[in-house]
Amino acid sequence: MKEIPRFPIFTFVILVLLASPAIAGREMATSRAETEKAAAVKQSANYLSPREIAKYQETIQKLENYLSNLSTLQAGFVQSSSDGSVGEGTFYLQRPGKMRWEYAPPAPILIVSSGSDLVYFDKELEQITHIPIDDTLAGFLAQEHIVFDDQAVGIESISNEANAIRITISQRSKPEDGKLTLEFSDNPLQLRRMMVQDAAGGETTVSLTGAKFGHKLNPELFIFRDTRKKRTR
Repeated sequence: MKEIPRFPIFTFVILVLLASPAIAGREMATSRAETEKAAAVKQSANYLSPREIAKYQETIQKLENYLSNLSTLQAGFVQSSSDGSVGEGTFYLQRPGKMRWEYAPPAPILIVSSGSDLVYFDKELEQITHIPIDDTLAGFLAQEHIVFDDQAVGIESISNEANAIRITISQRSKPEDGKLTLEFSDNPLQLRRMMVQDAAGGETTVSLTGAKFGHKLNPELFIFRDTRKKRTR
């Protein structure tokens, strides 16, 4: 029987969960070459200095306020990975803690969080993986108050040009696990794209389309129902 992959704890939003291995093979049989590649990119993050943080403080504060005040989000998404694989579907977010990534066929993937953990359901294999949301960067984005530079996460880079703001962060306790870049349009400020670089150097981009902010969402979206055993988890 095929095994469910052991996804990197870094996961965004589940973004690493959404990466091509999850769609394509859902197997992580690690070859020697892959192991060597991962070891080559494993290194400590180079976080912005206090002086650099101060330079961008106004922009950082603007992003923190925007995300902290974001109540709900519904959007289509298009995902592309550096290996050429693609996927699409619908993303729902209700802060704090709740989210749902629903892939369109033929991808048999559903990811749901009700606040405490992420449930990854492979419909084809009928297998489920639970990941504590606090162990992921998804937990960072879904928490009640967003702070980009604290004991948990640090800022690796930030830019504000051509009406686009980009900020890259990683977990301080395990920066080698990967990094997350959020891209916002400016005037008006709006989240539009998320990029993840995983521990092996692979890159995945998720672009949001037709986003609706602040709309009331059906609570049922954030309840995972285990159709295998006809019970609610």
